[in-house]
Amino acid sequence: MRIALFCPFSQGPTRGNITSVQRIARHLQMHGLQTDLISLDATDLSLRLQNLISTPPTLLHGFHAFHAGPLTRTTAQQLGVPYLITLTGSDLFDPALRDHTETRQALHDAAAATCFDPLVAKLAKQAFPQISSKLHVIPQGVEPFHDTIPAEKSTDSFAILLPAALRPVKGIDSAIEQLTPLALELPLMQLWIAGGELDYQYAATIRTQVAKLPWVKLLGEVPHQSMGALYAAADLVLNSSQFEGGMANALLEAMVMGKPVVARDVPGNRSLICHGETGWLFQDGKELCCLIRQLAANPTLRNTVAAQAQQHVLAQYSPQREAGLLAQLYRSLLPDQT
Repeated sequence: MRIALFCPFSQGPTRGNITSVQRIARHLQMHGLQTDLISLDATDLSLRLQNLISTPPTLLHGFHAFHAGPLTRTTAQQLGVPYLITLTGSDLFDPALRDHTETRQALHDAAAATCFDPLVAKLAKQAFPQISSKLHVIPQGVEPFHDTIPAEKSTDSFAILLPAALRPVKGIDSAIEQLTPLALELPLMQLWIAGGELDYQYAATIRTQVAKLPWVKLLGEVPHQSMGALYAAADLVLNSSQFEGGMANALLEAMVMGKPVVARDVPGNRSLICHGETGWLFQDGKELCCLIRQLAANPTLRNTVAAQAQQHVLAQYSPQREAGLLAQLYRSLLPDQT
């Protein structure tokens, strides 16, 4: 069986979709499937599509209903093969993308759709009733970083890592504003923001915001293979997203690396984090500051909960299981395939 995976972006500031699709492709191959990775921003996209026509794959899988869905749909129709769509975030939670005609058409004609967790599936069925009978929950997988050497930092500092590209949905400006009073109270606190610029106007706002805040460091785009060093050095990992369409790669990576996590209380994060057991959830700036204050003073609590989270993620979010469930779904859509 040969599967073509359609991913919206492969270049520029790293998006979670890239990491997910590359991981899935590797593990599908371990399950004996052939994979073609079709990045919609590739300079040779037309050639790659022409190659698909020359040697058609068995099935197409698009990641993101709006960005990848339309091309996945038209290519599948041209090839005469089925396709499925994975809902990844903004295609469900951004009204402009969710309600777009092409998003709904791509989902309507798909043989199946997937999402990462039951809470998001419930919201997806409300937003797209037509996919209720063909929507499947396939938990996201995560892989730990190996042989990582922690990034350098002051030994007495308290480093909070916020892995997020600079775009409004990540709520970075809000997190900085909320944490600013606490920085006066905890002079050793640092906020490391690791992510490239996806929205240049928003990025300019962030740069202006942090220009006079020495406790905030903008690290820019960090290659994925280098993120392990930042996770290893951080005392805490923060997610301030306004929404998550599934389980944030950064949170999963932090948890599998044994790092405590604090995240905004939104459905995608809520489905991953059990408050006080595998991490902590906050609803507003007051709750965030209370949590950071408590955790900065209690390394034993941080380490205990981080260890519980690590065991939970290792048990429940295996990339081998993720690929196995996808392979099983692919075969169910192709009854004549073995």
